[in-house]
Amino acid sequence: MKETILSINQLSKNYGRIRAVDNLSLDIEKGNVYGILGPNGSGKTTTIGIVLGVINADSGSFKWLGNELTNKERKHIGSIIETPLFYPYLTAISNLRIVADIKGIGYESIEKVLKTVDLFERKNDRFKTYSLGMKQRLALAAAMIGNPEMMILDEPTNGLDPQGIAETRNLIKRIASDGTTILLASHLLDEVQKVCSHVAVLNHGKTMFSGDVDEVLTDTLTIEIASDNLEELQKSLTDFSNLHSITKEGDKLVVRVKGKTNCGELNNFLFGKGIVLSHLSAKKKSLESYFLELLSEKND
Repeated sequence: MKETILSINQLSKNYGRIRAVDNLSLDIEKGNVYGILGPNGSGKTTTIGIVLGVINADSGSFKWLGNELTNKERKHIGSIIETPLFYPYLTAISNLRIVADIKGIGYESIEKVLKTVDLFERKNDRFKTYSLGMKQRLALAAAMIGNPEMMILDEPTNGLDPQGIAETRNLIKRIASDGTTILLASHLLDEVQKVCSHVAVLNHGKTMFSGDVDEVLTDTLTIEIASDNLEELQKSLTDFSNLHSITKEGDKLVVRVKGKTNCGELNNFLFGKGIVLSHLSAKKKSLESYFLELLSEKND
């Protein structure tokens, strides 16, 4: 059984009449890249603020490595919250030395983290000369100082161009591959799908789903099909035991099937009904489509 790095139990936080976090419970195990996914106002940043000790919860509890949050536990956590803040006229290495002083640790890891984020060649350049992507990478370097067991990243690609997003995503993957546990809050569904091993979907402070990303993506399969007679095809599909739903899009049907059903099984079933398909194409389910389904079900 994996060690639990962060355990959150029935956490709640109100801002007046607004319930920012609503009985949230999560367990993040060692080695996970855990995404907290949700639109703006879903409670992501408030949750992170609580577990980092900068916001007080109204009820519930959380523990780091089985303990209450203390200065000892804080040394095992690296974090980026909102916009990276550094001294603009100081160099990267000078800024990181200040971060190390604040954490109460030595400077031994500074050169290593600068190499990890591909800023070693720019270590003596002032922060104000950095591009937005470089500033974000320096923030990741600061979070990595002291070799923390867990890193908390709040919207780490916010404001970056596509190249910067790709660089940050690859860097997070590289950090995770070294065994660092990562909690990543984002509203960018595609980024969470590409980076995270686990996900919690939040809406108005409530957990709508939590679990393995692969579990979400393999829950249903979407298959696009067509034949000479769409009406007959649609009628025949109603007898398919693993059918989830059918929608018509132009001259094709979009069919969602349950469980581990594959294209071959659907094709064989229809062939047994005397239907020969003129088109068959599987579509990989995206986290975005699942998220939108959850929101739709919530609002029904």
